[in-house]
Amino acid sequence: MARDRTENRHPLFLFTRQNTSSSAPMQPQALNFRLCFFMSFLFLGLGVQLPFLPLWLADRGLTTAEIAAVLSGQIIIRTFGAPLGAFLADRYKRPVPLIRLFPLLCAASYLLLSFMQGFEAIFLVAALASVFLSPVGPIAENFAIVESAKAGLDYGKQRLWASVSFIIGTLVSGFALEWMPTSAAVLLISVSYGALGLAAFALPDLKPQGGAGQSGTRAGPGDVLKLFRSRIFVIFLLAVSMAQASHALLYGFGSLHWEDLGHSKATIGILWGIGVVAEVVFFFFSGRLIPAFAPIVLILIGCIAGVFRWTATAFDPALWLLMPLQVLHALTFALTHFGTLHFLMQNVPGHLRNSAQGLYAACSAGLFMMLATAAAGPLFGAFAGRAYLAMAAMSLMAGGLAFIVMRISPTRPGVADASGFPHK
Repeated sequence: MARDRTENRHPLFLFTRQNTSSSAPMQPQALNFRLCFFMSFLFLGLGVQLPFLPLWLADRGLTTAEIAAVLSGQIIIRTFGAPLGAFLADRYKRPVPLIRLFPLLCAASYLLLSFMQGFEAIFLVAALASVFLSPVGPIAENFAIVESAKAGLDYGKQRLWASVSFIIGTLVSGFALEWMPTSAAVLLISVSYGALGLAAFALPDLKPQGGAGQSGTRAGPGDVLKLFRSRIFVIFLLAVSMAQASHALLYGFGSLHWEDLGHSKATIGILWGIGVVAEVVFFFFSGRLIPAFAPIVLILIGCIAGVFRWTATAFDPALWLLMPLQVLHALTFALTHFGTLHFLMQNVPGHLRNSAQGLYAACSAGLFMMLATAAAGPLFGAFAGRAYLAMAAMSLMAGGLAFIVMRISPTRPGVADASGFPHK
């Protein structure tokens, strides 16, 4: 009892609702509704930030090089912030208070950013916002997929609402900025992340149960480092990071490439929309996959689809072929991501899953994406669409690594215990 009182005085638990029944299991229908509600806000802020933060930076008078430095700085921060924040969730075994706290701190940072002038001040505050934002996705997705598995729920049908929230954020902010000044863009970003933090109060703050096994294990820095002693984990992390980073050319220069091919801005918007809609449809039906396929098999299929998608895109296909190629986003991104989350849940000890998710986010959306984007610029400048062949090569290497993991790791689903990664 004394220890409980001490833990509850920790600043983290200012964002914990004191509820004596918080450890009691929630009815699956109620849990599903709460998770879907929260997910419908998860990428709302990103839907505003990604397209409109660069416009706000330009409106503040930053040069193209300075804008690139601010955006690159946020990616670099993500590389370190995601695993560190996720480690806190494992350390204190209470992810929900962090899921509430971090978005609110991010919202406050963007509000502060609205008052900043000059490159140096803007760079520092934008980096601070990235520190708070970077762990939210990994912690939230791990919480949702684990609790869904416990309750027998379909995680994919919850996750699709996160993709929908991105679309809503982009569309609503786009229309809003038609009549609002560009300087209001960071205020919209701040409001969106604030709404995410408030939505997180709908999530049940489940207190960890003591006892034997991993449920009573508290993660330390040394435990996280032990993940890198696993050959399977290292090869797996390289595979999924390269698979996701193969999208770098599309994310950074896809619109420019399509515009060079003569497609209108409306058509370019439709092409992006096709990819997101395909992602949503995939998550709706994804619950049928895990009983039939091991997660590493899903990752391998996503990598193979990447080889085909990027190779075909490299030869400047006509619009009638480009549209179905965009549908493959459901495989190259969504299937790979879905397989990754389930692989981690099945193979990483429970007390390290948030940290493993953080490392995945840091490498795939941070370090590897940054390196791939840095290489994509010169490649696109020199070879235009043919630069997609380099992305196809990345997918091919990722597929090869995924195949190695499939050969040296079990393919039958089974939740790992505290002993770590199982081996054949």
